Amino acid sequence: MQLMIDRRRALKAAACALGPVAFSLPAIRTAQAASRWPHEVTAGKFQCHSTFDVTPYAGLFAELAELEADLAATLGVVRVREPIHIYLFSTKGVYQQYVKQYFPDVPYRRALFVKNRGPGMVFAYMNDDFAIDLRHESTHALLHASLPMVPLWLDEGIAEYFEVPRAQRASGNAHLRTIRWAARLGRAPDLNVLESKADLEGMDRGDYRDSWAWTHFMLHGPKEAHDELVAFLSDIQASTPPGKLSQRLARRLPELERQYVQHFRNWE
Repeated sequence: MQLMIDRRRALKAAACALGPVAFSLPAIRTAQAASRWPHEVTAGKFQCHSTFDVTPYAGLFAELAELEADLAATLGVVRVREPIHIYLFSTKGVYQQYVKQYFPDVPYRRALFVKNRGPGMVFAYMNDDFAIDLRHESTHALLHASLPMVPLWLDEGIAEYFEVPRAQRASGNAHLRTIRWAARLGRAPDLNVLESKADLEGMDRGDYRDSWAWTHFMLHGPKEAHDELVAFLSDIQASTPPGKLSQRLARRLPELERQYVQHFRNWE
């Protein structure tokens, strides 16, 4: 889940959340470090601050370090210049207490991406889907460090795609089976409906799945679809009004929904 919020408030909250544990972020010159978090690690552009030992997750942090290059190669977005901070909590209870106290208006999510005018921040806690959560929110953070905006459905679709290990992105996502069955019945998600989603509260599990499916189609389907996605994001990066991606795809790909259905019917 991505959240745009007042960053100074978030930084103050993070600095106070663990009592005596405090930290400073390089972008805030007035912040002074009283001490460091118990465990810290750097992975590419990510600077992780954790309440628990992250040494067993060296492989996961190696993936995060490579994620920026993967996004640049796949989507054509400019590499990130600013740092991204990750804050990890050992238990759900501590995480919930933190979020409830400092982000009281935010509906509960297992993990959060927070950004306003400065470097992005990711918040998560240890759970069975910890790795998925971290990849998902870190994808949001990298996208929003590179682009001034991303349509909500596409933002979530890309994050869903990159939330699994690299080897599973094309064929190992849990969404694939349901999408393939729907395609066998000739069904394609309505891209116009996805584009109408204005906030996260308006998106359900099916919308996340369908956003992933259209992202998969653009990344692994016809070359024209991938080219249009890259051009769409390039326009956003250049602050050129991009229009609707559904309309751009329809102009490039006659019978767009039929091609979507054929893509998943034939996908192995």
